[in-house]
Amino acid sequence: MHPTPIQILSHIPGFVWAILAMILYFGLRQTRTTAMRARRLIVLPVLWLVFGAWGVEKSFGLDGLAGLAWLAGLVAGVLALRALRWPGNVRYDADTRRFIVPGSWVPMALMAGIFVLKFASGMSLALHPDYAHNTAYALAFSAVFGLFSGAFLGRALNILSHRPQTSAAVAA
Repeated sequence: MHPTPIQILSHIPGFVWAILAMILYFGLRQTRTTAMRARRLIVLPVLWLVFGAWGVEKSFGLDGLAGLAWLAGLVAGVLALRALRWPGNVRYDADTRRFIVPGSWVPMALMAGIFVLKFASGMSLALHPDYAHNTAYALAFSAVFGLFSGAFLGRALNILSHRPQTSAAVAA
C-alpha cells in the first residue's frame, strides 16, 4: 500500500522546510540588481556544489559511475553557462570593487530545481529503496545534480570575467 500525500508531508523533517525558505529568500534576492564582491559570488556555487555532491553521495555514492555522471553534469553546466555568457549586462565598479549584476529569476529557478530534484530523489528512494541500485536512475539524477551545480559555477565565472585585468597581467 502506498502512503497518501498527507502521510508523506507529515514525515518531512522540519529542516527541509527551512532549506526551502532559505532558497526562496535567496532566490528572491537574486531577482533584484545587486552589487557583489568576488568573495560573495563564490559562496552560492560552493554551497550548491556541496549540496549536489552530498545528494549524490547520500543516494548513490560518489566513487563510481554516479560520481562520474555528477562530474560530467558539472562540466556540462559550466560549459553551457560559459557559452551562453549569462548573465549579461554585468558591470564592474572599480571604485567599490563590486560587480553590478542585473536581477534575474533564473537563479531562483535553478535553486528551486535543485531542491525539487533532491526532494524527488529522496522521496522516491524512501518509497522504492531498490532505485538506488538502478544504474539509469542513479546516472540520470547524478548528472542533473551536476548540471545544476555547474550552472551556478559557470554563472559565477561569467560574472568574475567582467573584472578588468590588472596592468601587470596585461603586460605579461
